Amino acid sequence: MKQIVEQESLILDVLSKMAPESSKNTLRSWLQAGRITVDGQRVERANAQVIPGQEVVLGSKVAFIKGSLRIVHDDDQIVVLEKPEGLLSVATDFETRATVHAMLKRQFHNRKVFPVHRLDRETSGIMLFAYTEKAREEMKRQFEQHLIDKTYFAIVEKEMPFGIGTWESYLEEDDFYYVKSTNDSQRGKLATTHYEVLKTERNRSLLRLNPKTGRKNQLRVHCTEAGHCIVGDKKYGALTNPIKRVCLHAQKITFTHPATGRSMTFMAPLPEVFSKILNYKSLII
Repeated sequence: MKQIVEQESLILDVLSKMAPESSKNTLRSWLQAGRITVDGQRVERANAQVIPGQEVVLGSKVAFIKGSLRIVHDDDQIVVLEKPEGLLSVATDFETRATVHAMLKRQFHNRKVFPVHRLDRETSGIMLFAYTEKAREEMKRQFEQHLIDKTYFAIVEKEMPFGIGTWESYLEEDDFYYVKSTNDSQRGKLATTHYEVLKTERNRSLLRLNPKTGRKNQLRVHCTEAGHCIVGDKKYGALTNPIKRVCLHAQKITFTHPATGRSMTFMAPLPEVFSKILNYKSLII
């Protein structure tokens, strides 16, 4: 269900017109469940203002695992979910249980769940896992051949000039798990990131990032080495951390379903908390 806003009003009033049979408590529950987006951005506050021309969308009901993992799509081959910031994707030498992978296996009674790609602990957003080895191998092939389109959004420190560009370098990780660029192509792995500056204000900028490769910490390193650390990313030199998290979000992924061959796109709207440090409520993403 969707509607274009005709006059400035509260989101709760718009929802009341869209679903007149629903109570205010029901409408608030939709907001709290993350089902409402305005121009692609999730809105959770009932008193949020919307302006003429914006598109309000009521998404379908979604499932949650332990209140933190939002299941966006689930079939017999793959599961697509939204990872919150602060949660590991898969087990490491230091953590084996508190991971997305472990939570999925426990939720589905220890059935096989295969990681397909990872998000940093500090990054929120859309990611996927496979349920079969065949699906895992097909998704791995698509990633390796750069057939999967990924879109991230980041708020970075300092103002950048509007425009588009590409960052490309060889990345290597040292013994202290710090990733940086190197001129030695034998030591590092090629990493390519396309970027677009969407908004700039208050000594910060909003970027759309499209990584063509999937190297560890790639976006964080490329932003830092361009002179614009991602807000909150202390590991890579950020000086500010106003919302107590790294402002990097995996917003969209497009791929071919491993069994049906159908193109699929899934999105995880930007966290509403991002708008506390950069005003982009009317920006269509």
